[in-house]
Amino acid sequence: MELLLTGRAVDAEEALRIGLIGHVVPDGSALDKALEIAAVLGQNGPLAVEAIKRSVIETEGMSEVDGLARELELGWPIFATNDAKEGPKAFAEKRPANFTRT
Repeated sequence: MELLLTGRAVDAEEALRIGLIGHVVPDGSALDKALEIAAVLGQNGPLAVEAIKRSVIETEGMSEVDGLARELELGWPIFATNDAKEGPKAFAEKRPANFTRT
């Protein structure tokens, strides 16, 4: 609220510290960092990633009760998928997961 009302500028370090941004990288290396994050995301179950993204977008501005209800509507069906079984199985077998989007 302070930043919105005062228009005070913040540098990258402060923005990181107060949670406005997730990373500070040297000039010219933002794409490398983005690709690094994308590689990690690409190893996660696509159905779960999509449900999480949808939940974040759709629950913005909702009350905690309504947001949680919507999150459960979106996320609970993922637990019944083959991908939900594959993730823990791959972890236990110490191998990369082979998600099939089913």
